[in-house]
Amino acid sequence: MLIEELFSRGIMTMGASRIDPERQVGTFNSEFVSRLPGLRESRMEQFRWLAGEWNYENHVPATRCSPAYIDVGSARFSFCESDSWICRVTPNGRETPHITFDPFSGQWVYLLIQGCYGILRSPEGWTGDQIVFSGLMTMMGIDCEWRMTWTKSGEDQFGFVNHERKDDGSWAYIDEWRFDRKR
Repeated sequence: MLIEELFSRGIMTMGASRIDPERQVGTFNSEFVSRLPGLRESRMEQFRWLAGEWNYENHVPATRCSPAYIDVGSARFSFCESDSWICRVTPNGRETPHITFDPFSGQWVYLLIQGCYGILRSPEGWTGDQIVFSGLMTMMGIDCEWRMTWTKSGEDQFGFVNHERKDDGSWAYIDEWRFDRKR
């Protein structure tokens, strides 16, 4: 169970309550948590290249109900929340937390909170120039298990391919996004 696991891993220990020092409560183990900010900071550097403005193409294949098409647009990313998050930046400058590294679990987290809702995770992290996020998500009212495979092609190009899990357990291709840094 959760609390037992936190104590058994050494993440929490018993200590004095901040409100009532006479009361012993579960507290974070300072030795354990003191390493976490440095770990997150070093891992976040693996995504530092993403900051900036990008043009994209979204390639969507034909289905039995729709023709194939290619959408185009632009996106902007920045580091925010004291460099602990990569944020998507809206055209009016609002930053929305999007990608972070969770030092507790050792996983990358991809957060979707507008139109699509979910938390995709990457326990493996970067392998070469690729990272794979997966998890449950709701896209415009449709629940699915999602896999997003990012590939970095250099400091000025990256892309990702989306798949959804079918009932038989296999993955079905959804679409591909290609990004080029704005010059």
